[in-house]
Amino acid sequence: MAADSADAFCDDNQADDRLARTVIEALQVGRSWAHIATDLGVSPPAVRDRLGVTDRDWQEAIVAHENARAARLDDLSWSRLS
Repeated sequence: MAADSADAFCDDNQADDRLARTVIEALQVGRSWAHIATDLGVSPPAVRDRLGVTDRDWQEAIVAHENARAARLDDLSWSRLS
């Protein structure tokens, strides 16, 4: 399947929707952002100014992790076409 095809676009959107639903469900049952990130395989964010890692730090780490994953998948899709 071509990465720029309608099917590829739907698959990316479906993956994003699944991730969003998973995060929402985890938060509803009381899971922390740190637990969610750990489940996704996200490396812990760096501690700044000895303040500890905040929920926002974890959220940003999750976004960076998912963006990198999507970029790798896109690279793989394009390399299969060549």
